[in-house]
Amino acid sequence: MVEDIKKKKKSKKSKENQFSYPNLVTPKLEDCLETEKARGPLWSSLSDKMSKLLSDAKAQNQDSHFRLHITPPKTFRKAVAIGVHGYFPHKMVRSVIGQPTGTSSKFANEAADAIERWATAHGMTDFSVTKIALEHEGIVSDRIENLYRILSKHMRVIQEADYIMIAAHSQGTPVAIQLLAKLIEEGHVDNKTIGILAMAGISLGPFFGLDQKLLMRAYGSIENDSLKELFAFQNPNCLQGRRYMSGLRTVIQHGVKITFVGSVNDQLVPLYSSLCAHVTHPYIYRSIFVDGKIHAPTFIISFIELLVKLRNFGYTDHGILRDISDAMAGTLTGGGHSVIYNEHAVYDLAIRQSLETSELPDIAVAIDEDFEIPTPMNYNPYNLPWSVRGLFEQQFVREQLLDDMNKALEKFDEWDPDTKPLKDVKYRLSAIKSAVLGNGKPGSGMPMPRELANGVVQGAA
Repeated sequence: MVEDIKKKKKSKKSKENQFSYPNLVTPKLEDCLETEKARGPLWSSLSDKMSKLLSDAKAQNQDSHFRLHITPPKTFRKAVAIGVHGYFPHKMVRSVIGQPTGTSSKFANEAADAIERWATAHGMTDFSVTKIALEHEGIVSDRIENLYRILSKHMRVIQEADYIMIAAHSQGTPVAIQLLAKLIEEGHVDNKTIGILAMAGISLGPFFGLDQKLLMRAYGSIENDSLKELFAFQNPNCLQGRRYMSGLRTVIQHGVKITFVGSVNDQLVPLYSSLCAHVTHPYIYRSIFVDGKIHAPTFIISFIELLVKLRNFGYTDHGILRDISDAMAGTLTGGGHSVIYNEHAVYDLAIRQSLETSELPDIAVAIDEDFEIPTPMNYNPYNLPWSVRGLFEQQFVREQLLDDMNKALEKFDEWDPDTKPLKDVKYRLSAIKSAVLGNGKPGSGMPMPRELANGVVQGAA
């Protein structure tokens, strides 16, 4: 009897695995940005005055929620697509983060193809796209120095370009941003439209504790230094982190639009890191990539999509991305970290974000310097249920993201997690749905009873 049940479960699982799901990149630009309305002469005059007032009110910018709008597309005649690869692993690590197929040449080609698709779709015929692949391994500072030397050979092409798109992966994200900051500081990219696509970037390092699994002492000195540096980014106040944030401030103040895309089943980089969760600015757009072959649970996709939308609207995610990222980690035999850069929609999104969005007055970049990555030392079971309660009771969520909230709640009952971390997440959230629904009417806005919140916490503990 027991054997028959096991066979049925195995058969059911096999059948599910045979089903093919499409890859997903979400949320789309239209999900988070409104289309800018046509403006007459009177509005233009008022807009100029408002821009000055907004510039004078920079101190309050974190609460103002200044947002981008979708605008008529910008045009260009000469574009440059630059690719910056990430960390190339030792063969012992390739089973964890996949084969190093994500070369700078691939990223430059993919970005160039996406630019051509976009231009053709918008009726452009008189344009050209130049590809530049920046190949060099090592630690971030060495790569910046050597890649800048390579880039110097293409400086005329860069200076003549109207539009620049940089596609980077993993360790290539801080490299690309600091490299661009150097170009900006030296005056080589003034008066240009520039976008950066950061795929699975290590903004806050890899998963905590993964360095012990990778047995870094087995590598050569150069590779060991590069791998150790990845984990140094787990501390936002380390030297590498401060340099990265300085470069980020420089490029954003120059008007560069950045698209951070994280993979839901990444086995190396957690979502809070790939989505640069500790930084806030309207020029940053966040999205997630879901590998159709892995098929993440629908509740997880809906819930994370809600959190990412909230960040794109300019609001906090209540630290939930940080608290659930570890439970999202892909298996060591998975390929989430090395699959994201094969998806065309990722490049298309970044190009749209840089070419179809409005400009804003000077707004300071907000960086949470006290951001702590989750570790066994600071784990607190109280955080997740309390934060999710706050999320669902937030007025903006109730008014603007009610459909997304209800979608996540509906999928919660159907969710049957099959890993211990995800089972723990569902257990801690088990009382949230009934509390949020209140009298059975979704979106009723009834507060979560204190005793119920305590019950959730005590049960999780």
